[in-house]
Order: sequence, then structure tokens, then C-alpha cells
Amino acid sequence: MIAAHLGVATAIALIALLVLWLPRLAIRQPDGPWISVLLTGLILLSIFTASGSVAFGAMAVASVLHARQVRLVTRTAVLSFWISAVAMTVASVELSRGSITVAFVASLVAIVVRAGVMPLHAGVAELAVRRPALQTQQLATLLALVVAHLRFADQIPLSYDWAPMIVRIGAVLTLTPALIALVQRDLRGFYRSATMMHGGMLLAALGAAGRGHPTAALMVIVTIALAMAGLALMMEALEARVGAVALKGPGGRVQAFPRLAAAFLLFGGAGVAMPGTAGFIADDLLLHALWEESVPGTLTVILGSALLAVATLATYSKVFLGRAVPSMAPDLGARERWAVVALALVLVWLGVLPATLLEPADPFLRVAGDIAPH
Repeated sequence: MIAAHLGVATAIALIALLVLWLPRLAIRQPDGPWISVLLTGLILLSIFTASGSVAFGAMAVASVLHARQVRLVTRTAVLSFWISAVAMTVASVELSRGSITVAFVASLVAIVVRAGVMPLHAGVAELAVRRPALQTQQLATLLALVVAHLRFADQIPLSYDWAPMIVRIGAVLTLTPALIALVQRDLRGFYRSATMMHGGMLLAALGAAGRGHPTAALMVIVTIALAMAGLALMMEALEARVGAVALKGPGGRVQAFPRLAAAFLLFGGAGVAMPGTAGFIADDLLLHALWEESVPGTLTVILGSALLAVATLATYSKVFLGRAVPSMAPDLGARERWAVVALALVLVWLGVLPATLLEPADPFLRVAGDIAPH
């Protein structure tokens, strides 16, 4: 059992570190790597520790480091990171006192802020527009935070009782950003809307986790981290070559950047349940879990996912298809290609062999014990 737990923890940690470091390796960043090094240690501590208090304490410090990262980019995101740091500190203290109920609420607040769930989305939404690479890096610690929530603060009577309400709220907050994504005027606006939509989906998944579906929530956050990281990297790669991309401007870039276009479509598709990727498994697990708690909520999530899929295809069409536009800029460079391959391999691995992660993950995520009534 210990070996299985270590294997799951190692797999999750490697995914989180992949998402943390790829933006730095693929894109030149003005700041030094020391914050990323510290975040690496905090992610490992949070995932491998057997103490919920330590896990949330590590994530509180990570949120403070993110606030320092973005201090010159957006004050709104700084405030959001500090709010989440305070919430995680509360969760850490309450777990040390044995008050798991308060820790559950505090942890949920921290995740809502960090995932960009409406109406507490302002910080993440602004960061997604201004510095997508930093938004990608914070997804790595969000993954670790969700794992800590599932292991130490979930599957208690309160989470069981609140599950239908959380599912319904998350479902509605999945639909609203998906509708917004359909009317965006530029590429970064689309990425912001997709980020907010996935935040609502994550909230719905956490609701379902409270009634015995933690692996569904794990698969959802892993998919979000990988797919949105890849999408952000491709967006930054494209803008580095052609500048800001308006969705009403000329498209036709697929001939100039065929690898970039294919990677953009892969990551965008993975975020909306493309078969053969982790996104398909995540949606399948999530919808089965949601169906048990709220049929209207399930249908709402399906509609939200469908609308985002339409918005993703429309965005791809407007950016890459149409009359060819020549460009002297090169296609993806070596570092960018390595980042694409790494993210794509994990997405396909989890899409084809999900049981290799999910079967041992179930007992790993039940540290707090399944004490809710059945």
C-alpha cells in the first residue's frame, strides 16, 4: 500500500512539476528561476506529506510566492493570491486542531479563488490575459492544492451534505463563461473565458468528490492543468511571432505554422473532451459522478462543455484557417516542441491508460476517511 501511494504521489508530482517548469523552459521569462525552485519544493512537500496541516501550510506559502511573481503584472491577482493564502493558512491551523469541517470550507474558498470561479475570478482572469505563462505556473500549485483538499479536507459529512448544492453552483458557473467564450474578440479573451469555464467544472467535480468520487475530481484538475498549460504556451508562441491576435483579423496561419496549429488544436481539444486524451476520461468520470447528484447540473455541464467546444473550434478556425497569410517567422522551436511533446504524451497516456493513475489514486485520496453516510 505504501509503495502504491508513493507511486501515485510521484506521478501527480511529476505532472505538477511539468506544468510548473515548461513555461520557463519554453518561453524566456524576465525573472530568475528561484521562485520556481521554491515552488518545486513546496509542491513536493504538499503531495508527499502525510499531514494535512503541512500540506495546506506549504500551499499557503506557495500562494504568497505567486503573489510576489505577479506583483508587477496585476494587483488584482496579487490580492487573489493573498486571499487564497489566508484561506489555506486557516485550513492548515484548523487541521492541526482537528477541525476538519472548518478546514473544508477554507480549502474550498482557496480553490475557488485560485481556479478563477465566478464571481471570485478577477485575479485569475486578469492574470490569464496579462501573463498566461504565470497563470500556467500557478495551475501547478492549484493541482497540488486540490490533491491536498481531496486527501485531507474532503469526504466528510459536510462535504456529503453540500455536494448537490456545490454541483449545481459549479454547473451554472461552467455555463456562463462558456457563453462568454463564444463572443470574445481576441485570443487572450478566449483563453480567459476557457479558464473560468474550467474553474466552474472543477467546482462541480469537487462537489461530486464529497460523495465518493475523488478520482473524478483528480482527473478533472490534471486535465485542466495539462490542457490549459499547453494552450497558454501555444498562444504565447503564436503571439511572439505575429503579435496580438484578434479573432476578427486575418487567419490563414496554418501553412506558416503547421506544428503550432496542430498543437493548439490538440490542447484545445483535450480541454473539451477530445477522445484519446485525458479530457475524454475526465469528462466521462465527471458526468457519471454528477448524474448521481443532480441531473439538471449534469445537463448544464454538458451544455457548457459543448459551447466551449464550439468556441474552441471557432477560435481555431479564425486564427489558423482561411486564406493563407505568409510569415517569415519560424514554426515551433526546439524548446517549444519539447514542451508540446511532453504535455501531449501525458494527455494521451491518461487518455489511453487512465487506470494506471486512477486505480491506485483512489485509496491515496481517502486519507481523511470516507465517513459520510451512504
